[in-house]
Amino acid sequence: MMLQSTEGDFAGIAAQGPVVKICGLMLPEHALHAARCGAHMVGMVFAESRRRVSPTEAREIVGALHGSESRPLTVGVFVNESPEVVRQTAEYVGLDAVQLSGGESYTHVWELMQHYPVIKAVRFAPGTDYERARLKLREYKASGLGRLQLLVDAYNPSFYGGTGETSDWALAARLALHESLMLAGGLRPDNVARAVSEVAPWGVDVSSGIEKVEPSGLSRRPVILVWTSPSGRLRSVM
Repeated sequence: MMLQSTEGDFAGIAAQGPVVKICGLMLPEHALHAARCGAHMVGMVFAESRRRVSPTEAREIVGALHGSESRPLTVGVFVNESPEVVRQTAEYVGLDAVQLSGGESYTHVWELMQHYPVIKAVRFAPGTDYERARLKLREYKASGLGRLQLLVDAYNPSFYGGTGETSDWALAARLALHESLMLAGGLRPDNVARAVSEVAPWGVDVSSGIEKVEPSGLSRRPVILVWTSPSGRLRSVM
């Protein structure tokens, strides 16, 4: 699917306040619950992860959302996958946008932006200074206005996201003064409002922070973060 974007938005999303993305959904009923709660985007992981879904499973989730009254944008999360495989998977599943969460090159990102809006996750190792971090963001943004949304996630040398570790809010806050950013990494119902206040991101991306491990396996329904009003409050609902 090709979505048109204009300067200042991403993939046509219009929201009063931070955009909310719920990532790592594995079942249609969980995606529908997220939609009912007001999530702007839902993400499905195609990379190595305990949350990984097959293209067939993801297609079922996307199909279920077509009947949703407030249909969120569907995003596929990939890590260091070839542009050809990303495109084939996105077309088969019926995704609205793709997220690149690995070490993808600028060329890789640009190539996919010709076909889909792209969320590019970036991580900064401890000690990364502001100027170096901003240069990295500006290099990605150079050719992606309106088709590229940057996401700052927690740094972990062994994993590409979903660790539950908190990102560097102080660095993210400085970057957010000049760039439209999504914030990820360790966001939970008890800290997301503070993160929004301190960082002022364009959006928030939650995953492990809303998981509940039950004897029967991993549940993602119990808590969903919802943007409730222009005043800036986020609340949790069951």
